[in-house]
Amino acid sequence: MARIVFLLIATLACGDVYAQLDLNLGVSGSRSYSCLADFTDSGIGYGVRAEMAADLNDRFQFVGNLSYDRHNSDYSSLPVMAGLRMSTTSDDDMFCYVQATAGTSYRVMGDEDSETAWVANAGIGTVWNRLGAIVEYNVSRDKWSWVSVHTFIRLPLGF
Repeated sequence: MARIVFLLIATLACGDVYAQLDLNLGVSGSRSYSCLADFTDSGIGYGVRAEMAADLNDRFQFVGNLSYDRHNSDYSSLPVMAGLRMSTTSDDDMFCYVQATAGTSYRVMGDEDSETAWVANAGIGTVWNRLGAIVEYNVSRDKWSWVSVHTFIRLPLGF
């Protein structure tokens, strides 16, 4: 945790600060591996995501997102994640990026079985003007893993 705080402070101190704030709204699809694939019939899921992305400087963004993921009538989850996104270019309207996020996920399995688990992911994505996509590899504390693809529309909220 101390390393994350240090990285955030160093990022803020080493670059110009911008006031750009984006709301990203989109849909997702996923393919489960490990325990989750055994629990669900197909291992294929879908969901929706709302994400806030705030520029820290011309290369870094702080991201926070809330998703709803559904795999079948027996499994759904509500992950809340936060992390950093690093752009490979400094062009706001057309860039490729890598990101890492971590958070917690409230999961409902079956009729009455639910739990909360820590989740982390890493991904690579791109944005073309107002449309974007990211591919993420996700893993949870209890060794559940899945790959997800998110597409979104970017809505700038500030300059």
